[in-house]
Amino acid sequence: MKSLHIVAAGAGGNTGSHLLPHLARMSCVGRLTLVDPDSYEAGNVGVQNIDASDVGRPKVVVQAAKLRGIRPDLDVMAWQERIEDVPRGLLRSDLLVSCLDSRRARQELNEIAWRLSTPWLDCGVLGSQSMARVSAYVPSYDSPCLECSWNAGAGGDYSLLEQEYLCGAGDDSKFPSMASSTLGALAASLLAIEIEKFSRTDSPGPLGSQQLILDAEHHVIQVTAERRNPWCRFDHRTWAIEPWKCDPAVATVREALRALGSLQVDGHHFVSELVCAGCGRRENAPRLNRPLARCPLCNRRMASAGFGSLERLKREYAGEFMDLTLAQVGLRPGDILSSGNRHWLLVEAP
Repeated sequence: MKSLHIVAAGAGGNTGSHLLPHLARMSCVGRLTLVDPDSYEAGNVGVQNIDASDVGRPKVVVQAAKLRGIRPDLDVMAWQERIEDVPRGLLRSDLLVSCLDSRRARQELNEIAWRLSTPWLDCGVLGSQSMARVSAYVPSYDSPCLECSWNAGAGGDYSLLEQEYLCGAGDDSKFPSMASSTLGALAASLLAIEIEKFSRTDSPGPLGSQQLILDAEHHVIQVTAERRNPWCRFDHRTWAIEPWKCDPAVATVREALRALGSLQVDGHHFVSELVCAGCGRRENAPRLNRPLARCPLCNRRMASAGFGSLERLKREYAGEFMDLTLAQVGLRPGDILSSGNRHWLLVEAP
């Protein structure tokens, strides 16, 4: 039996916390990568698969410990970050699974899945109507993606990208999902069944390019077929990715530009100035706008000042910063660097 590597995004939420124990008990799963930026709050205890003692702890840390308790030999990697901030090369896997709580995050994962040519399963719940959903996507130019069904008109999906559907949030949440623990567990079970099918077929099985909705209130199951939308805003491109070995702590911007021509990390920009909201410290050097930089004086997050944003770092823009290391400009092992139509996986040299 093959050993699957599965990436679970939104791993600690209403659905994710119920799904992970199922995955740990599947002999076909050999490695799990957990991605979730949040920590548990008191309001999560009643609707998520956690204990009161988990409150205040990072979700991925809690879930990783529970998984190792179920199955000590399981290879578990935990990232307390947004899915879009994890280096894409570290998300290369057999299957991507989404238990995310916003359209924006799902849109990011949809793009990542297509770029990496990795099948992905998405699930969701609608607590107010007792509905659970599972959708399957198999990346190719001609197959439907998440955005193929999105409405571009006023009030449509694109205009609602910033709206969150928080699973089991507290009373002060702006967008409570009204999802119970039982509904989250139902969605997790449906998703786990599809993952078991995937382990036997190398594809999302009969649900490929389809969506399953279960109306628990009225005992109705609906399966709808998806179609490639020729007017879809997403380009549906997949990447051929080549390895590029270097040590980001040693390799310089100069060396990278000489080897690759330019530097681009899709979904991010290089910014020329960072500001600390706490003490006001400023740093003037190109840096990827991924939220990694912390102020050396007060340890608070530093943010872009909003000026000098570059999608692609070229020789003419690097100027006096050519001798900065790749780590100093925010690059990490696992990042995928693009230059034109070519893409390189930054592999840390031994």
